[in-house]
Amino acid sequence: MSKVKVSDDLTKILKNFSTINKSIVIEPGNVVSTLSVNKNILAKATVTEEFSKQVAIYDLGVFLGGVSLFDAPVFDLQSDSFVTVQNEKGRSKSRYYYADPEIIVKPPSKDIQLPSVDVQFDLPQEDLQKLLSASSVYQVPDLCVYAEDEKIQVSVRDKKNDTSNSFNVTVGETVEEFCYCFKVENLRMIPGNYRVEISKSNIALFTNRDYDVKYWIALEP
Repeated sequence: MSKVKVSDDLTKILKNFSTINKSIVIEPGNVVSTLSVNKNILAKATVTEEFSKQVAIYDLGVFLGGVSLFDAPVFDLQSDSFVTVQNEKGRSKSRYYYADPEIIVKPPSKDIQLPSVDVQFDLPQEDLQKLLSASSVYQVPDLCVYAEDEKIQVSVRDKKNDTSNSFNVTVGETVEEFCYCFKVENLRMIPGNYRVEISKSNIALFTNRDYDVKYWIALEP
C-alpha cells in the first residue's frame, strides 16, 4: 500500500522525535526511529502504520506543520521524489520533497543492548513532570539517580554546585551504592509512565508504558 493513514499517535511521536533531531529517515516497515546529531539520544517506536518505502525528511517540524493543515491526513508514497499529504477525500493536497538520506544522521539498524542493568525502577508520569518542572523553576541542569538511606532517589540539581537548589523523588529501594546523572536537556521523551534501566556503562533505557516507544540516553561521565 502506497497510502498511509496518519494516526494521532504517529503525529505525537514524530513531533517528539523532531525535538531530538530535526531530520528523519523513516525506513520501510512499521518502526520509526531517530538519533540526535550528538549521538547521545536514540529513540525508537513501533507504530500501527506501515511504510512501503523510505521517507527522508530534512525539516520534520516544517513537514508536520504542513500535515497539521489536514483534519485526517494521509501520506501518499507513490513518488520516489516526494510525499503527497492529502485529506481522506483527496480534495486538498500538499507536496513535500524528500531530502538526501545520506546527509541525515540515522540510527543504527540494530537495537542497542544494555551491557548490564545495574539500577532499575518505575518513573510515573507525575513524578517525571514534577522533576522536569523543578529543573525549570530552579534553573538546574542535571537529573541524578542515586542511593541514599537504602532508597533510590531521583533528583534535579546542579551536580557541580553542592549548595544548588534541588528537588527529589523516592522511586524505590536498594542496598547498593551508586550515582548516575543525565543532562535534563537530553530527557526529551513524550509524556508517560516509564520503566528506567541504567547501565554502569553510561547508558540508560527509558521504556514508555503507554506507547511502544523506547529511548536510549547517554549518561554524563
